[in-house]
Amino acid sequence: MEENVYLVKWYGPFNDPEEVKEWEVEQKFKCSLYLLHGKKKNAKTREVYYCGETTRSVYKRFSDKGHHIEEIKGRSHSIYVGCISNVKRPTRKQIMAIEKIITAYLAEYVGEDYLLNATNKYYPTKNVFVINEWWKTDTKSIWVRQPLNAPSNIVPDVLAYHFNHNKENVLLGCRKLKTL
Repeated sequence: MEENVYLVKWYGPFNDPEEVKEWEVEQKFKCSLYLLHGKKKNAKTREVYYCGETTRSVYKRFSDKGHHIEEIKGRSHSIYVGCISNVKRPTRKQIMAIEKIITAYLAEYVGEDYLLNATNKYYPTKNVFVINEWWKTDTKSIWVRQPLNAPSNIVPDVLAYHFNHNKENVLLGCRKLKTL
């Protein structure tokens, strides 16, 4: 079996870091990834995205000095937190592989100008497969409909990246899984 296969359960959207903190403290699982979406100060229509990772709690990461959450705070933003559900104790390397593929995809899809990530915009140097599920904050039901600009509509439900040493790298994906 492929070692770099991950199931990420995304929960959200949350409106502010305090809401994330209250929710995260209640949960019996740890979230290692987060997606931010919103408008920067003085922006009228331009929306930006950010994908981040942490080995601490997400809400603790948001309190770091100079974090990108401050750039969009209070400006029509949304926060999603992600839990890697098929790995009991994900390593930093595993978390970063997921962040890397999502960030690289976002840089390609929305454009680097609309991505707050300054680094990690390039695809990994190994095969990585990510299945994303989008859950409501009640943790009992999956989102069926979300706004078109929400990260849950922009990041595909399935991302399969094949790294080939011949520089023939391929990204495959499925935007939304459908009931059969």
